[in-house]
Amino acid sequence: MATSRMPTAEEALDFAVRTINRGDLEKGRVVLNWVLQKDPSNVVAWTWMTRCVTDLEALRECQRRISALNPFQTM
Repeated sequence: MATSRMPTAEEALDFAVRTINRGDLEKGRVVLNWVLQKDPSNVVAWTWMTRCVTDLEALRECQRRISALNPFQTM
């Protein structure tokens, strides 16, 4: 029986970006949540998450996290 390996956070992030760019924001959000559980300081994942959230408070939370992690990045 073949064993499957879990993707790395980087592989999952790449998959999430492709998924979001295809227009599947819900699936992208789910994958980004997984990435952020593994690496909560991933600014790129938080930045892409801003494209997937559906309410203003969630968007503000993403922006707060991005600013805290990288104060030089502008939205």
